[in-house]
Amino acid sequence: MHQFSLQKSKHLHNLKIIFLLFFTVYSQYVSAQQISPESTNEAGSKIVYDSEYFKPYNPVSAEDMLKRIPGTENLTQGFGFNQDGERRGLRSNTDQVLINGKRLTGKQVKSSVFLSNLPAKSVKRIEIITGNVRELDTEVGSRVINVVLKEDAGSGSGVVEAGILAWHNGQRRPMTSISYSGDLNGISYTSSFLMRPWVSPVDISDVFTTPQGGLLFREEEKQRQKQVQFIGRGSLSYNTVKGNVSLNGLIDHLPVNKQYVSNLFSDPSNIFMDSSGTIVDNLEGKNNKWEVSGDITYNFNKSVKLTTLFVYSDLISNRNNTNFDGKTAELDSILRPTGDLLQLGGDNRDKNETEKILRATLDFKLRKNHEIELGVEGAINSLDKKIDFYNVVDSNRINIPIINGDQEITEDRIEVFSTYSWKPISGMEIETGIAAEYSSLSQIGSDVSSSRSLKFVKPSINIFYNFDTNSQVYFSSLRDVGQLNFDDFIATVNREDDEILAGNPTLVPQKSWDFELGGEYRLPKGSGIINGRAFYSIVNDVEDLIPLDADNSQPGNLGTGKDYGFQLETSIRFGKFTQIDAVLSGSALLRKSSVTDPFTGSKRKFGNQPEYEFTLEGRHDVKSLGLVYGFDIKKNGPTIESDFIEFDSKSSTANIRVYFEKTIMDGLLIRVFWANVTSQKSYRERAIFNPSQLSGNITQLQSREFKRQGIYGFRFRSIF
Repeated sequence: MHQFSLQKSKHLHNLKIIFLLFFTVYSQYVSAQQISPESTNEAGSKIVYDSEYFKPYNPVSAEDMLKRIPGTENLTQGFGFNQDGERRGLRSNTDQVLINGKRLTGKQVKSSVFLSNLPAKSVKRIEIITGNVRELDTEVGSRVINVVLKEDAGSGSGVVEAGILAWHNGQRRPMTSISYSGDLNGISYTSSFLMRPWVSPVDISDVFTTPQGGLLFREEEKQRQKQVQFIGRGSLSYNTVKGNVSLNGLIDHLPVNKQYVSNLFSDPSNIFMDSSGTIVDNLEGKNNKWEVSGDITYNFNKSVKLTTLFVYSDLISNRNNTNFDGKTAELDSILRPTGDLLQLGGDNRDKNETEKILRATLDFKLRKNHEIELGVEGAINSLDKKIDFYNVVDSNRINIPIINGDQEITEDRIEVFSTYSWKPISGMEIETGIAAEYSSLSQIGSDVSSSRSLKFVKPSINIFYNFDTNSQVYFSSLRDVGQLNFDDFIATVNREDDEILAGNPTLVPQKSWDFELGGEYRLPKGSGIINGRAFYSIVNDVEDLIPLDADNSQPGNLGTGKDYGFQLETSIRFGKFTQIDAVLSGSALLRKSSVTDPFTGSKRKFGNQPEYEFTLEGRHDVKSLGLVYGFDIKKNGPTIESDFIEFDSKSSTANIRVYFEKTIMDGLLIRVFWANVTSQKSYRERAIFNPSQLSGNITQLQSREFKRQGIYGFRFRSIF
C-alpha cells in the first residue's frame, strides 16, 4: 500500500517557547496600571475596564474597545451563523459575550456583528470574567466578556460605515452598514442593516499524472461570483422589577449568482497548452434566513430565578445549476452570458430547514456556597430537501435517476438537565451535572422512509480553583453528543470534483468522553495573559466516509477513536513596560487523533482535522497621531481525507491581513486594509487506486492548487 508522510511543522514548538519566555521575563517589569481587578468568593475573577480607559483611543464601537484589551482577540472574531454546528440545541451558541450580564439569545447570533454595531459611547464598562459563568454554556476555563451599557442612553446613538471592496480580478463593490441603539420609555432597542458583497474568487488548477510522473492531462477552473448579501437585525429589551424581557430578530437575504468555468487540456501534441474543451456551470438561486428569539428572566426572590429562552429559525435555499458547452467562453469576464451557449444538462436543489427551541431553567441558591440548576429543553428540527439531475440531448431534457434524492426529516428532541455547584473553600468551585436526552427521528422519501429513536445520558464534572485574582486552574470531564447534519442523510453534489455523494439515512450522532485540564495566568497589572489547556477525548461513532457498495462510499460512523492535544494562547500589552502602545497576541493548537480507516483497516488520523492551528495578531496605537496599524496571520496544518478509491493529503499556506486606521476627527475614522495578502493557496495531493485503496494499486495521481484572490479596500466609520 502506498504510504503518505505528512510533514510536520517544527516552528510552532519554538514559537511556543519564545512566547512563554518573553511574557515571563517582561512580566517582572510591569508598571502601575489603571484597571481594577475584582475578586469574589466565587471560583473566578473579574477585571473591569471603565470607559475612561478607552478614551485616548477614540473608539467608535464596542468592538473597537475590545481590541485594546489583551486576551479578547479570539472571543469575537469573524462573521457567521451557527458558530458551533456540532453541538445540539442552544448549547451550539457558545459566544462568550454577555450584554448587561445576559447572553445573546439565538442560533444565528454572532457577537462580533452585534458589538461592531454597538456605539462606544453607550458602553459604561467592560468586564473580563474567568470561572464558571452560569449565564453561558461556555467551555470550562473560558474567558467571558460582559459589556455593561449606560443607563442614561435615552437620546440614542448609532454607527454608520461605507466603503469599497476590490479583488485582484478587477471586481469592485460597495459595502455599507448602519446601526442605531437607544432607550425609549424604559425599552432598550438596537437595530442594524448591512449590505456587503459576498464574493470569493478562486482559481483551481489540476494536473493528472501516472504514478511514474508522466503527464496525462490538466484542468483549470475559475470560480466567480456577483453576489450581495443583505442582513437586518433588531432587538428589544425591557427591565422589570423582577427581571427582564428581550426579543431579537434577524433577516438575511443572499441572491446566488456565480459561475464555474472549467478548461480541459488533454492534447499531448502541443504540450497540453491548448484547451480541448470548456464547460460553464451557471448557478443561480437564493438563500433566505430569518430568526426570532428571546428570553424572559424572572426573579422570585434573591434565591430563586427562572430563565426561559426560545428560538424559531427558518432557512430557504434554492440552487439551479445549468451546464453549458463553453468553447467560446470569455475566461477573463466575471460572469459570462450564456444565451448563445449549448446546454448540456444541469441539476436543481431545493431545501427548507427549520429549528424551534424552547428552554427553561430554574436556579436555586440553597445556601451561600450551594446552587442547583434544573432545566428542560425541547426542540424540533426539520429538513425538507430535494435534488434532481438531468442531461439535455437534442434540446430534450432526460432526467437522471438519483437514489435517495429527496427526504423530509424531522427530529423531535427533549432534554432534561441539572447541575449542582458547591464552593467548599474560597476560590474553589465544584460543579457536577447530569443531562438525559430523548429524540425521535422520522424520514420520508421516495426511496427511504423510516423512523427511529435516540437516547443519551450526559454526565459532567467541572472543577475550578483560583490561586489568586491572576491565576486559575480547571479540570473538566463530560459526555458530549454531536449534532446530526441532516444534509448527510440525502444525496448531494461535490461540485469541485463533479461527484454525486450518496446520503446515509442511518447516521447516528458522534459522541465523546472529553477530559480537559487547563490554567490561566494574568500578568501583573493587566499587562497580558497566558492560557493553556491539554485535552483528551474518546470519540465514539466518528463521522466520516464509509463503504456503500463494491466501489462507492457514503457518510457514516467509523467506530471509536481518540483525539488529544494542547493549546496555548498568549496576549501582551507592550505599553505597560515600554513606550510602545501595542498588543501582540498568538495562539497555537497542536493535536493528534487516531481511528481505524474503513477502507484499509489501518489506523489514521481523523479526516479533515488539521494537525495544528496557529494565529498571530498585532496592533500598534499611535495615540498622538490618531493612528492604528496592525496585522493578523492564520495558518492551519495538513489534513487528510480517505475514500473508497482515493486518498487525499491536503495543506495550505498562511492567510495574512494588514490594515491601517486613521482618526480624521472625533468620531470619524478611515480604515484601509488588504486581506489575503499572499493570495492564500491550498494544495491537494490525491492518489487514485484501482480497484480500491485496499489493493494498494495506484493508477493515477492528481495535484490540485486552490488559489484564493486577494482583497483590499477602504471604509469610513462614524458615530452619530
